[in-house]
Amino acid sequence: MATPPKSAAGDKLRQAWQKRQASHVRAPDGQAAAGAASPRHAARQPSRWLRNLVLLALLVGAGLLAWQWADLQERTRIGGAYAARLGCVCRHVSQRDLKSCEADLAVAPLGGIAGRVWLSEDTETRSVSAGLPLLGYQSAHYDSLHGCRLEPWDE
Repeated sequence: MATPPKSAAGDKLRQAWQKRQASHVRAPDGQAAAGAASPRHAARQPSRWLRNLVLLALLVGAGLLAWQWADLQERTRIGGAYAARLGCVCRHVSQRDLKSCEADLAVAPLGGIAGRVWLSEDTETRSVSAGLPLLGYQSAHYDSLHGCRLEPWDE
């Protein structure tokens, strides 16, 4: 009587792998193949390294923002003062509309964050304000005797 041939350890691993792969095969219509068990986790979770990389990037960004916060506020205050004065003269001395004055700011020599300030007008007090939310603003008030003057800075 002949003994059956012995199988190598690699053959057993290969058979287990093929059996596992066959259980994850799907039919073209998206349904599980006949006789195949559905996988435990249908939706894949993002990998931990990607999540950790995103968290690290957010922490670095928050750190840089905290480090530069005072500089951003000062640059916004200076740019806001320039923009408020320019907007006040444009609106109340030249009698132009505020949209036209905002177009003048686009070509003004305000680099960086100071070039992104917004303008708003208070018609009752004849003042124009310029600034960025959370960073700062500045106002210029018009009177016929002195023209456009900046409001004092709050220190």
